[in-house]
Amino acid sequence: MKSKYAISPVLLGILLVSGLNSEPLFAEDKEQEVNRARFYQAPAEGGDAELFLVPGDYHTAGSPSYSADGRKLLFDGWKSQAGETSIQAQIIVANADGSDLKVLGPGAMPSWSPGGNRIAYSQRAPYGVAIMHADGSQRTLIDEGGWGAQWSPDGRKIAYSFPIKGRGNIRIYDLIEGTKTDLFPAGKSPYTSVYWNMAWSPDSQWLCFKGCRASDRSFDVATINVAGKQAGYKVHYHHEQAPYADFAWHPVGEMIVFCPQTNPRQLFQFNPAEDKAPEPLDINVAGDLKGDVSFTPDGGQLLFNLKTLNNTEN
Repeated sequence: MKSKYAISPVLLGILLVSGLNSEPLFAEDKEQEVNRARFYQAPAEGGDAELFLVPGDYHTAGSPSYSADGRKLLFDGWKSQAGETSIQAQIIVANADGSDLKVLGPGAMPSWSPGGNRIAYSQRAPYGVAIMHADGSQRTLIDEGGWGAQWSPDGRKIAYSFPIKGRGNIRIYDLIEGTKTDLFPAGKSPYTSVYWNMAWSPDSQWLCFKGCRASDRSFDVATINVAGKQAGYKVHYHHEQAPYADFAWHPVGEMIVFCPQTNPRQLFQFNPAEDKAPEPLDINVAGDLKGDVSFTPDGGQLLFNLKTLNNTEN
């Protein structure tokens, strides 16, 4: 499906070598085939994917998040080659061209504030959602038990999953008023679980999320109004197999991208205002698509992660 959006060039270029200490990455990768996560970009309307970022010593990396001004990129990662798991996830920041990688400290699923001065994220100890300054300092827990914090485009709210009475739910924390609102009535959510890496609509009025149905343990991709289910709720995709829990909502608002369990995996897109089934994006990749995805702030490019051998970079 062709998009109406104009394609912009990659923000500042494609990174092939960089490092956490300004040294070339992965000398050992050049001597042997290393199967690891790498970030790629492709035009939002489809086309060939090109290598964008090799994420330092972190062989597993995902949850990319661009700052609103397009100058910075956040993601999380862990050293799976050294036996680390997501419990050891670190939050990493880089320039938008992939240069100057810096580790901000432990955490997962980072999300920029619109002004770029703060970051919402999830942490293991104490477990919950938190906020920190953009340099990784001044960490503050905002809700113990929450997970997958995403900052709204208008800067006023943070959304995250939060279980209520044995059911998955979505909680909205209003930073201005200091209030917390759950979008499904307590105990009446149709989901046993609501997953992380939700996506906000550009007007900050809707969220796209993945949920596991309590009735049969099948999975939905749905949108819900931030005023609650009664104000608007719609299932756009339903399947017995779980799609990947990461969503990208186009800055103009007419396109949501996610990754269902197809073989081979593909990115799919749909218009939340229409009653049409999601359709695959025609993006050519050489590697195992993982499913983490983000639009560049201008909407022209999609950033996503692949697990590839280094010999596929050429």
